Amino acid sequence: MATVLDRKSIIEGLRDLIGELRDAGEAAGIRLVGGAALALRYFDRGTTQDLDSLHIQPGTDDAVSAAAARVASRRGWDPAWLNFAVEQADAIPTFGRREVEWEPIYDDEGIVIQVAAKEAMLAMKLRANRPGRDTNDIRQLLRLCDIESLDQAEELYEDFYPGDALTDRAVSMVNAILAAGLPERVSPPGPIDL
Repeated sequence: MATVLDRKSIIEGLRDLIGELRDAGEAAGIRLVGGAALALRYFDRGTTQDLDSLHIQPGTDDAVSAAAARVASRRGWDPAWLNFAVEQADAIPTFGRREVEWEPIYDDEGIVIQVAAKEAMLAMKLRANRPGRDTNDIRQLLRLCDIESLDQAEELYEDFYPGDALTDRAVSMVNAILAAGLPERVSPPGPIDL
């Protein structure tokens, strides 16, 4: 059963997750990437089906997963709404010349939630480069990162994924986006009240 999560439901789910972790006396660090991170911090992007998540210390994946399962059960959401599979997908740049920076969106009483910085988000979206699904995200991120040429996009990508080059599909996507013109700079979405 697919869950459709807009920004409001993402915030409500995270708020519930924080409550569950607190009630269980758990500390946790969670890092978000993908569509949910974009919707929370950078721009209105419609919906996503899950929150691509990485676990960081403190706490355990089991405790966070159990708390997320309780939230899913109560809300009638897919049990995998908080998705840790991104860690196994080789999507997160770990050996780049440039480290992923993380921006906190919540930090209180041992529970920390962070989102990846926009530059790392662009590199990850360029790596995925799924037509239709990633096109608008890449378009918006190119604007937010002030990337105005294919060369600049390739340089940023290689900073995070050294030795890799953009795929032909990613090159075509970036060229098409640049040829159509980048969007106006968007204002970040409203406050994140967790």
